[in-house]
Amino acid sequence: MTRLKRLTLGLLTGATLTAGLWLPAANAADEATPPEQFRNIYKSSVYGMTVTVTHELTPLDDNRHKLRFFADSLVASIEETSTFSSPEGELLQPELYTYDRSGLGRDRKARITFDWDTRKVINDINDNPWKMDVPVGTQDKVSFQIQLQRDLIAGKTENLAYNIADGGKTKRYEFAIVGNERLKTPLGEVDTVKIKRTRKDSDRVTYAWMAPKYDYLLVRMQQEEDGDVYTINIDEAEVDNKKISTFN
Repeated sequence: MTRLKRLTLGLLTGATLTAGLWLPAANAADEATPPEQFRNIYKSSVYGMTVTVTHELTPLDDNRHKLRFFADSLVASIEETSTFSSPEGELLQPELYTYDRSGLGRDRKARITFDWDTRKVINDINDNPWKMDVPVGTQDKVSFQIQLQRDLIAGKTENLAYNIADGGKTKRYEFAIVGNERLKTPLGEVDTVKIKRTRKDSDRVTYAWMAPKYDYLLVRMQQEEDGDVYTINIDEAEVDNKKISTFN
């Protein structure tokens, strides 16, 4: 694979790990609640080629939501969606996860359907379906972001780890709060909390910077691997139908 292909795919796929993390206010006593709707746009560049990432949450009926991630460039695109329910006082329950990647000669489609009555998921990867068992609380590769949000609202700041149904097995995503930093962004300067995701048996590291003043809006994501660095930055933000024009 050429360096351009590796960088582009790394940026597109790496963004899915934390992009759109919309986290709650730091103090649970403030009774912060997660937004019902948001639409955030992030941008980056690979060798002068623009990559645009759109991340949006849409409310459905019966306390359900759909979370969509779409990363697009001239040579490749990735779209992920998660439809999930939010039982009051319980872990959220994914219902359907979809993945569609095209471009750079690496097209791929996946569909994961959750059956909580039998605690199984049906994986359909490139029209090749199979089933696997999953424990209660298992998330998909997008829904875990909202579960993380809920946990932080409840005041949880340690042991932020989640089981994810991914590729025919259950993986463990682990996060840690590592510090604070003031960032310059296209929407102005803003104070952020820095969160790190690490992986066992891999040198890949992902960082996310969230703004507490704006309910921990993700303003930057960065992935580092094998000497390459992939970064996306906030370009537009809208929460509960209110546009954030500038940080102040």
